[in-house]
Amino acid sequence: MLLRGVGAACGLAACAWAVAGCGAGQRGEEAGAAAEAFVAALAEGDGAAACGLLSPEAVEQVVSQEGKDCEAAVLALGLPAEASGTAEVWGDRAQVKTGDDVLFLAELDGGWKVVAAGCAPQGERPYECEVEG
Repeated sequence: MLLRGVGAACGLAACAWAVAGCGAGQRGEEAGAAAEAFVAALAEGDGAAACGLLSPEAVEQVVSQEGKDCEAAVLALGLPAEASGTAEVWGDRAQVKTGDDVLFLAELDGGWKVVAAGCAPQGERPYECEVEG
């Protein structure tokens, strides 16, 4: 699936980051911790914990895509489950790159949530993601 909004937002955010020097500090640590908790839940086979770290829209997309409850569906996707990297934060959005994946997060009322996972760059085009919400 093609994640147009995230790709466009990340392109604009990258420009803002270069100018403003965003991405560090406590907000980056919080976003990074949420991403790390998500990949750890996947690695441990804990679908409930992984779903708890997804945005409501991402949960809805995973359930409709796989035709299973979220806990089973998120594990069935076979998303990369390796240690996460450093978060780059732009306002209430963040990107975390891992070895084989890029995660996008949003800061919602319940804290940082994964809005897209299993994302791969497509050159100049927006990222293509397995999970997007």
